Amino acid sequence: MAPTLLLNVLTKNKLNGNNYKECKKNLRIALSCENLKIVLDTKCPSAIQAKARKRWEEFDEISHCYMLASVASTLYKQLESCRIAKVILDKIKDKFGGQAALA
Repeated sequence: MAPTLLLNVLTKNKLNGNNYKECKKNLRIALSCENLKIVLDTKCPSAIQAKARKRWEEFDEISHCYMLASVASTLYKQLESCRIAKVILDKIKDKFGGQAALA
């Protein structure tokens, strides 16, 4: 899958700690448009479902890359060890999610 214009939006407006709500919205839009949001909404299928599992893992890898590309370098260093896109989103939410109540 080639990078899209949506990836440009994510990389030009990187999450820096002050723009959580906007970045989360942009990320969900980009993943939805690329039909990748499934990795945020479902668990990885079991090994028995090999074809579905392989597809989910491919989508997760792309989502993972989009997410890491969408954060400032200081956050990248904190998140790069996360292996699953949903874990990245959860860590970002834990760190900045309170901003939604303040915004």
